Amino acid sequence: MFAQFFYVGAQVTIWSFFIDFTKTVMPALPEKTAAFLLSASLGMLMIGRFSGAFIQTRVPPARLLALYAAANLLLCLTAAFGAGWTAVGALWLTSFFMSIMFPTIFALGVEGLGDETELGSSFLIMSIIGGAIIPPLTGLLSDRITGIRHAMIVPALCFIVCLGFAIMLPRMIRNNAP
Repeated sequence: MFAQFFYVGAQVTIWSFFIDFTKTVMPALPEKTAAFLLSASLGMLMIGRFSGAFIQTRVPPARLLALYAAANLLLCLTAAFGAGWTAVGALWLTSFFMSIMFPTIFALGVEGLGDETELGSSFLIMSIIGGAIIPPLTGLLSDRITGIRHAMIVPALCFIVCLGFAIMLPRMIRNNAP
């Protein structure tokens, strides 16, 4: 539940603040161009979803989730501390690596629940409330302390939770195996 909560929070935060972030990092860039880049990042999400489904036939889902979470952690830190096109491009690329996260966290989260699968599924779906909680907290941080650039540390922290889930899950499954 925590991984899904923080994943959805990171996704909504990145997409909600993308245009403001781009305008802050590259003030001369027209807002229309920033909006186009956000729309194009959804194309990256689609490409990532299809390629990720293919890759998961060869790479265990938890391992791929860990790799993608680590990539997004680095991309968010690059966005927070980078400049110009490097920062914008890093934030733009997060959509590719977010592509498999929701369905993979969901599938791994209900795996092995048996009779409790319906209840577990319900809790995982309820955890998308992170998308309503994390962005306002990011905005508050941005307005009061850091500015929008450095506020991208918040989704980076969210991806750390996803990375931890992906790393710890195989260990938990091995320890609970009969």
